[in-house]
Amino acid sequence: MQYARHVYRAEDTLPNDEVDDLFGKLQQIQPPPSLIQRILTSVTKLPKPQPVEQNSEIDELDTLVVRKEMLPPS
Repeated sequence: MQYARHVYRAEDTLPNDEVDDLFGKLQQIQPPPSLIQRILTSVTKLPKPQPVEQNSEIDELDTLVVRKEMLPPS
């Protein structure tokens, strides 16, 4: 496997490597029509998330962060 020396941008298309070739050989399958309903039903059965307790150590560490929210991001 050779590594690319060129810096690619998001709009550039990357050349295929061995992994791309293997995925290209896979047969595409159609999921069963009931898949979404089964997922949603399973998710509704999950326990509700518990509220997070405030940790005083985190609050103390947060005071070390200097927040300059009015400045543009760097």
